[in-house]
Amino acid sequence: MTNIKTFIIYAICFYLVIILIMFIFQRSLLYLPSKGKMDVSYYAETELKKIEFITSDGLLLKSLFKKPSSKEKSIIMVFHGNAGHVGHRVEKFRPFLEEGHGLFLVEYRGYGENPGKPSERGFYKDGQAAINFLSEQNIPKNKTILYGESLGCGLAVKFSTQDKFEATILEAPYTSIADVASRHYWYLPTELLVLDRFDILSIVKKIKSPLLVIHGEKDDVISINFGKKVFKSAPEPKKAIFVSDAGHNNLYEFKIFDKIKHFLKELNK
Repeated sequence: MTNIKTFIIYAICFYLVIILIMFIFQRSLLYLPSKGKMDVSYYAETELKKIEFITSDGLLLKSLFKKPSSKEKSIIMVFHGNAGHVGHRVEKFRPFLEEGHGLFLVEYRGYGENPGKPSERGFYKDGQAAINFLSEQNIPKNKTILYGESLGCGLAVKFSTQDKFEATILEAPYTSIADVASRHYWYLPTELLVLDRFDILSIVKKIKSPLLVIHGEKDDVISINFGKKVFKSAPEPKKAIFVSDAGHNNLYEFKIFDKIKHFLKELNK
């Protein structure tokens, strides 16, 4: 009996240590930035430029930006996912540029060559500063399309509840980071541990822009069940594209751009 009690005590202690480690290092698991300078010569043919803006807490952030080709065209403002940096998204969003749209690949604190450390609160400051930058460029919100990619969906939804934009596009959205963590770390009390929650489900009913949700049925990073819950909770007008054979990172292999193009065309009828 003593041996059993000792084993149970050690097992509990081990479990508590695991919880403590996961709590301390959770942001290292959530945010996976690539560091280094953006070489704009690599994107020269796209005419994307490196621009700077200052956040409310004094960080000078660099991002990639190109104005629309005309006043009739919109700008796609991208809040990207948790890994890499904006340079990794240039090819993905190139078709929008080829259609004459503007493109604003917003880079976060702690990513690319930007200072600071990633956090939910910090990202909201980064996003707001980016929106302010667009205003300074005389690009109105009714010609701005917010595009959330994975983690970036939290920012796109947040800002879409504060102002009305031309549209909001969510690629692989989630209900909250706590819910995603619960699915991957089912053996931990993630609901109590998660610091950066990006709770989309609690605010998506307040979204003010026409919504498009895109999600792969075979997404093993963010379950499509989360995307369907977000879509169901959002107000009209809205449209969903659920791709049966797509996973988390290959949606654009399934003619998604053409479907987005059709969605935007319908909006402007």
